[in-house]
Amino acid sequence: MVAAAVITSAVVGAVAVTSAGSKAASATRDASNAAVAQQQAALAQQKELGAPYTAFGQSGIKPLQDLLGLTAGSTPASQQAALAGTPGYQFALQQGLQSTKAQANAMGMGLSGNTLAALDQYSTGLADQTYQQRVGNLEGVVGIGQAAAAGQAANIGQGAANIGNIRMAQGQTQAGIAMNQGAAYSNILGNAAGQYATYNTLRGLQGGSYQAPNYSGSNYDFSVPQIANPNAVPGFGP
Repeated sequence: MVAAAVITSAVVGAVAVTSAGSKAASATRDASNAAVAQQQAALAQQKELGAPYTAFGQSGIKPLQDLLGLTAGSTPASQQAALAGTPGYQFALQQGLQSTKAQANAMGMGLSGNTLAALDQYSTGLADQTYQQRVGNLEGVVGIGQAAAAGQAANIGQGAANIGNIRMAQGQTQAGIAMNQGAAYSNILGNAAGQYATYNTLRGLQGGSYQAPNYSGSNYDFSVPQIANPNAVPGFGP
């Protein structure tokens, strides 16, 4: 009877510890998952905000490669074609050549050697000027995309670190819960064993007549158990 009561008490205590530990672990897991989800949502929003700038920068990579002769099979002719395709270049070239010819005709030089040299000089100067401007403009475009990509990479790195810290804290908390559960189980078993040993000791001192106190409701007996045969205990009796 007493052994069953001790075991029942230990089982009830263990169930309570298990339930409390399970609730604590579940709360920790839910909080961690919510924090991770919020971090991931922030990363997605940051990516969305930076996407137009990244795409804008990417659009300048191919034209810049063409101008610099970095594409496969690139030749001086293809570079010149890329330059000729620069917005406004053809208009500036035609207007400049017409102006040079008109000036030469006004001076009565026509298409003389000097006029041809002037035309060539103007074309070369325009090409050099346009080339440098075009490269600078494209570098600015690519730079915008590069900055956006670098910012997004930094955000991803920080987000990954934050998620790692969240998961690590979750693991440490759950490990602490498991350790506390183990200690509680050990205490429960130790108390149960102590109670049972005390019961057996008292029964032995009373010649097997000791009855365990009644712990139920108003019948709980707070009195100190009396020893039936004091002479049997060392230090008692005459």
